[in-house]
Formats: sequence, C-alpha cells, structure tokens
Amino acid sequence: MTSTQFLELAVSLSVQVSIVIIVAHWLGKLVNSERLQCRLWTVCYVVVLMLIFVAVLLPHPRFFQPWASVDSQNASTIVSIEMQAGRVLFFIWLAGTTMSLLVFMYRAFQVNQFLKTCQSVDPQQYEFADNLQLLNGDHVSHPKSRVRLLSSNRLKTPFCSQFHRPYIVVPEYLLEFETHKINFILRHELEHLKTGHPLQLFLQRVVETIFWFHPMVWWASQESSLTREFACDEAAIDSPQEIAQYLRTLLTIIEYGASQQDESPTPLAFGRGKSIIAHRARRLTEIARNHRISRPFEISGLKACCSLVFTAVLIGMIWLPVDVLASPRANWSPWPTWTAGALHDFGFSPNDFDVYSRHTELHELLIEREPLTVRNSPQQVPLRE
Repeated sequence: MTSTQFLELAVSLSVQVSIVIIVAHWLGKLVNSERLQCRLWTVCYVVVLMLIFVAVLLPHPRFFQPWASVDSQNASTIVSIEMQAGRVLFFIWLAGTTMSLLVFMYRAFQVNQFLKTCQSVDPQQYEFADNLQLLNGDHVSHPKSRVRLLSSNRLKTPFCSQFHRPYIVVPEYLLEFETHKINFILRHELEHLKTGHPLQLFLQRVVETIFWFHPMVWWASQESSLTREFACDEAAIDSPQEIAQYLRTLLTIIEYGASQQDESPTPLAFGRGKSIIAHRARRLTEIARNHRISRPFEISGLKACCSLVFTAVLIGMIWLPVDVLASPRANWSPWPTWTAGALHDFGFSPNDFDVYSRHTELHELLIEREPLTVRNSPQQVPLRE
C-alpha cells in the first residue's frame, strides 16, 4: 500500500464510520428497549470492524473520477503533497494506535491482577443467597458458566468482569447492606453479564484503538456506555415503586466512594462517572413519573440491526477519490496484494482492475494523462519525483 492509497483509505473509512455511528444512534432512538439499543451498539462496532476488513482486503468501486481532467503539472503537485501527507499521517496513526493498544493491554492486565487479590464470597452465608442462585440461573450447569462472587476492601464500587469466566466484585462494606439493596446491585451486574456487555466493551476498545483520532468514535463510546447503564438500571428494578430505593442505594455507594480511594481498574462499574450517574438518575425519575419512556415511533431490534447492516453495505461502497494516481480508466480499484495472492493460491485469478502498481513511476502515469500530440512533442520532458 502506497502513501497515497493509505491517505485515501484513512479518509474514506473515517467518513464511513461517522455515517454508521450516526445511523446507529438514530436507529437506537426508535427501538423499544434499552437492551435492544445495547445490541444495536454491539452490531455497530462489529460493522465498523467489518468495514475495515472490507476496505483493506477487497477492491472498491469508483463511481466518479474527479482527477481525470487535471493537467499533468497540477497532478504532479497534488501527488507530491499527498505522498508527504500520507507518510506523515501513517506514522502518526501508527504511533497513536500502538500507544492505545499498550494502554488497552495494560488495563486488561491490571483487571486480571486485581481479581487475583479478591476474596471469594460464599453466598450461603448471606440472606441474598437464594436471590443470587435465582438470578444466576438454574439452567447453567457448567461451573465456569456460573457467576462467581468476589469482594475486596480496595474497591469502592461494584463491577463485573468476564475473561475465562464471569465475575461480580463488590466492596466488602456492601456485604453488610440490607438484602434488597444487595439484590439491586446483583441484578444490575448480572444484567451486564447476561447481555454480553463485556464483549461489547471489548469491541468498543478495539474500535477506539484503531480510530483513536476519530471524535465520533469517542462520542459513540459515551453513548453506548450510557445505554449499557440504562439497560442494567431497568433490569435492577422490578417495578417503578422500587426506583426510590434503588436511587438511595446508588447514592449510598456514591457517598461512600467519594470518601475512599478506589484502587481497582473497573471496566463496568456500578457507580462510576458523575455525568453518567446524573443521566441515570434523571432517567429513573422520568420512569417513576411516566412508568415508561414514550417514543413517537418504534421498530423492532431485528429490523434496526438489519437496517444498520444494510446501511453499512451501502456506505462501504462510498469511497472518496483522494488518490490522484488512481487510474481514470477503471471503475474498480485493484485487488490488494495480500488477498490477490491468497486467491491465486486457491486457484482463483482476480481481475486486475487497475494498471498501476506501487512500482509504477509517477512520470509514466502523468504522461498517460497528456494528449497524444503533447506526448510526442520533442520538448516533452518526463516528470520525476
């Protein structure tokens, strides 16, 4: 991949990802539950990753060729700028991605190490044992599929985690709470695990690592995090009458956490983030008043997910023609070298949609753009980088 091709790839993917995120957010406003909105965000992150694979591994259509009418002198100037910009942007992106990946891996290592320091809690010693067994599910027979309850005195707010098996970690002081308050917490954290929020968070972190420079990706992360908490808040209460007690439980955890230092890297915390807590409190208050969040128009979660995937298919075909060196004689980009080589190994010969490769010199392409009479002129001098 040349520097001009990378520039075109980065610009096109950034636009595609922005459109997909906007569509996912808009469709999320039309589904009839917060749990379905969470699933929609999971599909959104999967679609974003698929757009990357499609862009890197497959050819893409070129619906218009704006550089076909540019004269050779201006084309040469633009190409020189694009080559320099492409190289600089590639190294900036590579440095940022490397740093983001290292931070991601370090935080995962921190969580794993923290879990090793936690103490196992036997629910049978507490009044909420039956409730935990019920919420955990009697149908879960495999030991590694059952949720393990841990506690720590270094923790100020509960959280859940799932590497090779699911965990719920609570501060030691919460074990002395009343049974109904602990049940609120357990319902909330179990909803995170049952709806696959750790997997969604992993996909979110992968997208953030690749598109660390994209403001829409970070905005989507905030929206999906808020939606996850909304969904778990709904699962934690059985009726609107319990909302006041649930809010008091949340307030108690916040008050205690404000006076203590949290030493844990909690990815799915129960009460972390002041702005998120304020949004959750306002929404729960609205539910207590109206019993249900009203929407002017609703669609099913399946229709929303299918619409998002269909939109992504269409968006994936939109490719901004940034690369001046792209041949105006072809309506498709060339097969990338890695996939073309793999297809040849399996006996398939992909069509060569373009005539130039990374070994083609710039002056040869510019000569092809010039009229035949000018090209045969004795005064014509080839342009070189």
